[in-house]
Amino acid sequence: MNLNLLFLPKLLPRADIVGGPILIHHRIKNLSSMGHKITLIAPAYTDEERADKSLAPFCERIIRVDSVKERPYEEVEALYKRLNMSRPRFFLTGDGGYNEGIEDALKLTLKEKHFDAIIAEYAMMGQYLVANHSHSLIPADTKSIISVHECYTKAFELRAAKGEDIREATIKELFNYEFKMYDTADKILTLTREDGDILINYAPGLKNKIRVVPHGVDTKFYVPPKAKSWNRNTKHILYAGNFQHYPNVDAVKNFINHCWAKILEEVPDAKFYAIGFNPPQELRDLGSENVIVREGGDNENMRRFYWSSDVFVASIELGTGFRGKLLEAMACGLPVVATSLAAFGISPIHGKEMFVVDDYDAFSEYVIMLLKDVELRKKIAKNGLALAGKFDHRHAAEKLEQVLKENK
Repeated sequence: MNLNLLFLPKLLPRADIVGGPILIHHRIKNLSSMGHKITLIAPAYTDEERADKSLAPFCERIIRVDSVKERPYEEVEALYKRLNMSRPRFFLTGDGGYNEGIEDALKLTLKEKHFDAIIAEYAMMGQYLVANHSHSLIPADTKSIISVHECYTKAFELRAAKGEDIREATIKELFNYEFKMYDTADKILTLTREDGDILINYAPGLKNKIRVVPHGVDTKFYVPPKAKSWNRNTKHILYAGNFQHYPNVDAVKNFINHCWAKILEEVPDAKFYAIGFNPPQELRDLGSENVIVREGGDNENMRRFYWSSDVFVASIELGTGFRGKLLEAMACGLPVVATSLAAFGISPIHGKEMFVVDDYDAFSEYVIMLLKDVELRKKIAKNGLALAGKFDHRHAAEKLEQVLKENK
């Protein structure tokens, strides 16, 4: 049975950006190849997004809505009041922030066509499902699904624990609305079992709605280089990410602040590359002769960075969800050192498929060991490659299809 599906992502899915947009791109591409019909409504923030055609072959219709990422404080407050304080301020600005144009496009599209399911990609987009449920615009036989890439309440609590000035009232307001959205949805997707457990800890009644649909990696594209020289003298350390997502910025700062000096003492010719989409000035300011902060470019370019690196690090402390970049690195034959939070959903065996550690002194030691020991790099890379193969994006799409075909 082929399905009519409507996707509402907070960022336009593109083939040339690491992170969430490429996950959603794979989901749409694979569901289309299975025969399902896809309509996409997405915000467009840049000229690149307005011109991107990477999903055109896989969608019946793509509706781009011109959007702004940030609103000044006064505008947020005015919008907050206009919406009768019905949504938290966090949902009114930034990626996926409230856009009346998206709400209007959704209402019009629902009148024009019947959908078997609507998938809000990122919980932020669930606000449009809540609004339209309350006005009975979503038919009773259309599944409403929220794909939770991270629990915002948990993310805010983690940020507050790191010292960010976030009031308890802000977190409470966010919690109340976020879990109201999940109550409204028919199904909730999480990328990892750990993320599902986080939601259940906040709201045990959600247990029967939650389905784990993991990230996937394109194992035909992300492959080890044909002629990798394990005996080369480079000591290149890599972190990759979409730097519009702040946990990626924080991860780079964690590595530089807590690991870099110790590593340089032992491996003075080491170089650290922080590569990805739209690195902010605060990261660019950290650049030096042996710390390189750079735009990642397209997938071909990112793959070359994986190929030319010796160790991948993921010193992630913020956010939840699934880090697809770890799978990309492993699929390219790159050994990984990661925090336990970064490894959510992958369930690697520490010391076999990657090194998983939260103490930064030990984190640094594992990086040093890998840089110095070619045989250790080979072993971890080989085992990591085998683990990444279990996460091919086609398997993830098959799991998603099963959920979409479940009864409400």
